[in-house]
Amino acid sequence: MENVIYQDLYQFNFLSDPVIAPDGAHAIFAKQNAVEEKNGYTSEIWVIDLKTKEYHALTSGGDERGAFWLDAETVAFVCHREKTEGTCWYKINIHGGEAQPYLTVPERAGQIKIIDENTYLYTTVVETGAEEKAENKAELGKDFWVFDEFPFWFNGRKVINKKRNTLMLHKDGETKAITPKYLDMGGMQLSPDKTKIVFGGCEYTDVQERTSGMYLYDIATGETKTLIAQGTLAVGSFYFMGDDEIFYTGLDDEKRGDNPDYYIYNLKTQTSKKLPFADASPHGGVGSDANMGGGNGMKYENGYLYFTQTVWGNVHLVRMDHDGNIEKVCVTPGSINAFDMADGYILFTAMRGDDLVEIYELADGKETRLTALNQPYMQSHTVITPEYFTFENRAGVTLEGYVLKPLGFEPGKKYPGILEMHGGPKVAFGSVFHHEMQCYANQGYFVFYTNPRGSDGRGDEFAKINGMLGTIDYDDFMDFTDEMIRRYPELDAEHIGICGGSYGGYMCNWMIGHTDRYAAAASQRSISNYFTKLMCTDIGITYDMPQAGGDPWNDFDQVWEISPLKYAPNAKTPTLFIQSDDDYRCWMSGAVQMFNALQQNGVPSRIALFHGETHELSRSGKPKNRISRLTEMGDWFDKYLKG
Repeated sequence: MENVIYQDLYQFNFLSDPVIAPDGAHAIFAKQNAVEEKNGYTSEIWVIDLKTKEYHALTSGGDERGAFWLDAETVAFVCHREKTEGTCWYKINIHGGEAQPYLTVPERAGQIKIIDENTYLYTTVVETGAEEKAENKAELGKDFWVFDEFPFWFNGRKVINKKRNTLMLHKDGETKAITPKYLDMGGMQLSPDKTKIVFGGCEYTDVQERTSGMYLYDIATGETKTLIAQGTLAVGSFYFMGDDEIFYTGLDDEKRGDNPDYYIYNLKTQTSKKLPFADASPHGGVGSDANMGGGNGMKYENGYLYFTQTVWGNVHLVRMDHDGNIEKVCVTPGSINAFDMADGYILFTAMRGDDLVEIYELADGKETRLTALNQPYMQSHTVITPEYFTFENRAGVTLEGYVLKPLGFEPGKKYPGILEMHGGPKVAFGSVFHHEMQCYANQGYFVFYTNPRGSDGRGDEFAKINGMLGTIDYDDFMDFTDEMIRRYPELDAEHIGICGGSYGGYMCNWMIGHTDRYAAAASQRSISNYFTKLMCTDIGITYDMPQAGGDPWNDFDQVWEISPLKYAPNAKTPTLFIQSDDDYRCWMSGAVQMFNALQQNGVPSRIALFHGETHELSRSGKPKNRISRLTEMGDWFDKYLKG
C-alpha cells in the first residue's frame, strides 16, 4: 500500500454534473483531472448506459464541459477548439462519430437553455459603462481600473465594476438582453413547458442592495413581470414546481446568515404562500478539498421538489410537497453533491465512506455505486477512516468529533496532532475524504476536527454566531481539544497545531492571541482586522457587517473587540500565513497585518503569498500551487510539532 501524499492530486478523478437522457436510457457526467504538465485541469464528458451500467469517455479533447442532451442520443457541450472570443458548442452522438459544430455566440457564455431549434437562452457578462479607447491614454482594465460602484470586485470574477450577469434571448435570428441593464442576475430557470423564464437578481447603479427581486419573462409576448419586488427579501434559490408554481427562498434583511424561509408563488393567483419553516438551506455541502465541478441541486417530479440538505456532518437528499412537508429520500452517511432524476430513478455524484466522488443510483429504495473510476487509487493507498464520537461542551451542547489516527498508530506511543477548522463559519465538516487531512495523518499526525457552534446542519439556533465571533466558538474548540487529549492519551498535548482557512483562518489568528497551548499555526486566507475586512472585501458590507454585529462608525469597540489584530501582542505561537493575491473574499491585508504584528513581537512567522490565486486555492487552484500550499504547511508543522 502507498501512503497518501500531496502529489496524489494528479491521480484523483473529479466527477460531477450527472444528467439523464430524455428517454432514461443513458446519462452523461463530467470527469476532471489535474494535469502536472499544463499545471491545470482537463475536462471530459463521459456516458453511462443505465441498463448495462457500462460507461466510457464520450470526448477526449480535455476541454469539454457544460454538457446537456439535445435528444436521447445527442449531447451538446462547450469546447474551445477554435480560437474565438465567443463561446462554441459542439454536438456528438453517444454511439460514435466526430463532434460537429452546433452553436456559436459572440460572448463568453455561461448557462444555456435550448427552447427550440431557433430559440435559446444564455447568460453572459455585459459592461454597462465601458469607456471608449483614446490615443495617448492608459488603457482601462490593463493599465488602471476605475471603481465607482460597490461591489467593484468579487472573488473568482475579479473586477466587476460596471459589469452585470445578463440573460440573453436569441429568437427568430435576433439576440437581445431580457434582464434590465443594471440588474446583476443571480440565476434563472426555464418552465417545464418552455414558455416562461424566472430569473432573480439585484438591480443597482452605485451600491448593491442586500435584497434582490424575482421576475418572470414570457417568451411569446416578451413581457416581464415582477413577482417579488427588490427591497423586501433576499431571494435565493427558485425552481418551477410545474408550469404554474415557483418555489423560492427568501431571507429578511435583518436575518443575514440565517436559514431562509420557503415560499411558493402561484402564477395563476399571483400570490405567495409561506411554507412551514424548514430551518435548513436547500442545497447542502460538506467541506472537502477533493470535489470539483457542479451539477443540478434541485428537481421537480410527480408533485415533489427534490433537493439536498446538510444534516449534522452529512448531506442528504430530501423531497418537499406543495404544502412544505419534507421527507428524507436518501440518508446514507456522506455527501451528495449533485443529482438528476427521471420517473423515480435518481442518479447522483456522492462521497461515500472513505471514497472519492463516484456516480451512484437510487432505484427502488436501493443505493448502488455505478462507477469505479477512483477505486484503483482507494484500493492502493493507506486512506484512514475517521473515527466519530460526540461529547458535551461546557455549555451542555452536544458536539461532534472526527479523528484520523496517525498511520501506523501504536497504543502507548505519543504523536503530534493538528486541529483543523472549517471556513464559513456556517459550513460543516463530515467523514468524507479530505486530501489535506489524509496527507497529514499519513505523515504521523493525529488529525481532528469538529463542527462548533456557528456551523451548518443543525438549524439557526446552533448556527447563531453574529456578534459573537471568538466567544462560544473559541470555547468549543478549546473544549474539543481537551476532549481529544482525554480520549486519546497518545495525542501529545505539547505538540498540537491548528490549521484553518477563511473563518478557520480567523480562528487561527484569534486563538494565537488568546492561548499558548498550541505549538504552531497555519492560518489561511484569514481575517485579522474586521475594519479592513468590512471595508475592503467583496462581501464585507453585505455579509460580514451583520456577522460582525456592528459597523466601524457606530460600533467601533465591537468591531475592534472581535478583531484578532487587537490581541496580536499576546501571541507567541509560530504562525504560517497562506494567502492569495486575487482573494477578494479575505483580502491579503488580513494576513499582512497579522504577520507584521507578529514580526514586531519577534514571533516566528512566514507568509506564502500565491500569485494569481483566489479564495479557492485549496479547492480549485493551479495544481502545483495546491501542492506547494500543502508542502508549506506540512514543513511548518514538521518543524514545530516534530522538532
